[in-house]
Amino acid sequence: MDMNQIDTLIARCGADNSALVALLQQIQRSEGHLPRMTLNRMSQRLNVPVSRLYALATFYRSFSLTPTGKHRVCVCLGTACHVRGGQAVLDQLARLLGVKAGDTTADGNFTLETVRCVGCCSLGPVVRIDDETLARVTQEKAAKILDRFQPTARSKGAKVPDSAERRQ
Repeated sequence: MDMNQIDTLIARCGADNSALVALLQQIQRSEGHLPRMTLNRMSQRLNVPVSRLYALATFYRSFSLTPTGKHRVCVCLGTACHVRGGQAVLDQLARLLGVKAGDTTADGNFTLETVRCVGCCSLGPVVRIDDETLARVTQEKAAKILDRFQPTARSKGAKVPDSAERRQ
């Protein structure tokens, strides 16, 4: 996002403190994270200390200060999901993606994260990928879920392990 885009966004959302979260949400959606340069520009244009922007960015779980993958995979580890196998689902997704929680795959397609509750405890274990909530996820379902978010890689001839290859 260049400086003119930031200025346009500020003009559209408003240049007061009540618009800070909305501005950060727009930037997060557009960039996939909140770049330092963008936060500095917002601080200057809005006459808000950059520390206030960082406080908001680190308080809300939906914001990231580092680049995230195209798809954010969030595994719920709240009590209900945990007792129903949430940790096993997380471990399986980590194996399948080749990353640990908090990391992004080398191809930039997935970021694996944990959350403490997504508010649908009776459906656990729950996984959210982007804006989609997936209920009663098992280790066996994990590969099929990931396959749904990788069709472009298969169609372009890239090697994406299928479910059988991933289990080995």
